[in-house]
Amino acid sequence: MSDKNNLQEILNKATAAANKAVAERLPLNDKSDLEAASRGLIAQPPADGIQTANGRKVWNLADYDFLDGDCPHTVNPSLWRLAQLNKISGLFEVADGVWQIRAFDIANMTIIRGETGWILIDPLMTRQTSAAGLKLVNETLGHRPVSAILVTHTHPDHFGGLKGVTGDDPAEPADRVSHPPIYAPADFMTYAASETIMGGNHMARRAIYQFGLTLGTHPEGVVDGGLGKGPAKGNRTFAEPNHFIGETGEERAIDGVRFIFQMASGTEAPAEFTFYLPDYRILCMAEVCTQTMHNLVPPRGAQLRDARLWARTIDEALTLFGDKTDILINCHHWPVWDNVRTYLEEQRDVYKYTHDQTLRLANLGHTPHEIAAAIDEPDWLSEKFHGRGYYGSLTFNARAVYTKYFGFYDGNPVNVNPLPPEQLGRHVVDAVGGADAAVAVAQTAIEKDELQWAATLLSHVVFSGADAPQARELLVDVFRHLGYREESGIMRNVYLTGAKELADGINPLPMTGGRNADLAATLPLKDWFDAFAVRLNPDRSRGHNLMLNFSIDGQPACVSVARQTEFARIDFQCASPDATVTIQLPVLEAIISGNQTLEEAEAAGATITGDRDKLRQWFDMHDTFNLWFNIVTP
Repeated sequence: MSDKNNLQEILNKATAAANKAVAERLPLNDKSDLEAASRGLIAQPPADGIQTANGRKVWNLADYDFLDGDCPHTVNPSLWRLAQLNKISGLFEVADGVWQIRAFDIANMTIIRGETGWILIDPLMTRQTSAAGLKLVNETLGHRPVSAILVTHTHPDHFGGLKGVTGDDPAEPADRVSHPPIYAPADFMTYAASETIMGGNHMARRAIYQFGLTLGTHPEGVVDGGLGKGPAKGNRTFAEPNHFIGETGEERAIDGVRFIFQMASGTEAPAEFTFYLPDYRILCMAEVCTQTMHNLVPPRGAQLRDARLWARTIDEALTLFGDKTDILINCHHWPVWDNVRTYLEEQRDVYKYTHDQTLRLANLGHTPHEIAAAIDEPDWLSEKFHGRGYYGSLTFNARAVYTKYFGFYDGNPVNVNPLPPEQLGRHVVDAVGGADAAVAVAQTAIEKDELQWAATLLSHVVFSGADAPQARELLVDVFRHLGYREESGIMRNVYLTGAKELADGINPLPMTGGRNADLAATLPLKDWFDAFAVRLNPDRSRGHNLMLNFSIDGQPACVSVARQTEFARIDFQCASPDATVTIQLPVLEAIISGNQTLEEAEAAGATITGDRDKLRQWFDMHDTFNLWFNIVTP
């Protein structure tokens, strides 16, 4: 049995060899992407980063200055290359009248000169980063008002910074000055909050893993997020769109600029559009195409994405606009300046290949894990970096395709109702002869560089509850080295965050995750009440039967709790309610978020009639979700 120092040396040598093999296999000396990513830079970002009003840093590219050196053995050299490219930051001229802010956040903000002001596309994730981007635009190009905003899809890295470019709503509705027109895809409001509010706590926790938010930036931590460096740590906001695009081919003149839209809903996001600028011969593919293979489902969780539809949507863009396009821009990364048709064909084929090969193998009888092990990347990917798995990965995406068609069950009866991790861990550890025996088997696996098997067995030991600190220490090392070898920035972050929490425990960070109150307060009442009903605790609601009438911003609703189930009817009032509440939705949102008491709500104008205790019981029946739940431990 090897001691810890010997195992560390074995892991270091094996990881260095694995990463060296990547460098030998890929054309990493090709500088064409470096030229493309640097082209058009006209203004640098703030030298001291981007801060809140009280001086807290929300974004600082200097944290990544270590990327200016040579690739260490702790980073996959292909990922190191992308990380260097994603560090190129500032204001870039794409064409006369079109610019992009890049690397001020994980996404890009595109700026188009309209007749009266700036047309902004996707104003980043936070108020601070979008405001800093607009400030740089005005300082460099001359101050102009924001005349229109387009939000291409329903993910918060493209709309969370809205109030950084629109300003806040005035306190009094009567004094409200309307925002610039905000354009979004049809059904945007249906989906924008459904993922982030309905399942938001679970998703936010996993996003901490996906983006490595607790790791720090260094060669053994975060080096890149695949789509960009990572999300900024500022205030997320929302302003409701008031113009919606619903059809491919729809043309709009927005502040004098012609846009031709293509619907891409159901691909990278449930509501999304791309657009073509005929006067510039520029095609914006939003997040349908980027400089990486994308996720068909991200590690943070999301609704499954349709790989076949994704491929067909790219082909439709190719058919509609391919011969008319000189420059292709996306909402992440840098533009495609040459060979746009080839780029679109290759992006299309990434998703079509993954879809077809997954189903081919499934129809031959393979299960999802067998498919992930058997599927090979197409030959051309070794030469085309824009299709490589820096954000998505082929094996993860293959499992996503399988799940979309067949669900989580793989057809084997043993997996109809699998054991939960703690129970399975105890049985596995007992079966191999106890925790010490399991650790010995794992050490042999490490010596053979069978890291996934070692991680599997060691995780069972951890979940078994056995007092086996050596198992935890070894699992930390194995997770780290699995991460060091990953080409995908976010898969690296997942492994390294798991290692950190095993080694150091969970150390909550401020301003991480949380509910976007601006967004929640714009939900349709049906969705707001359904999201609150997700919190209903069946033990605390046992035996209760209550009816509450609401009038929320003038819209009636009736909420019932019976049979340990909560249900809301909208535009309906119960005949004999226990209590009746007249209130504004932002106030109700503040109460359930813990930012306002019932008494403070009444002082602000809410009214309550009937049995107040029943209303308090209703609030008390609901759980408060803790963001920092355990993942790699029981």
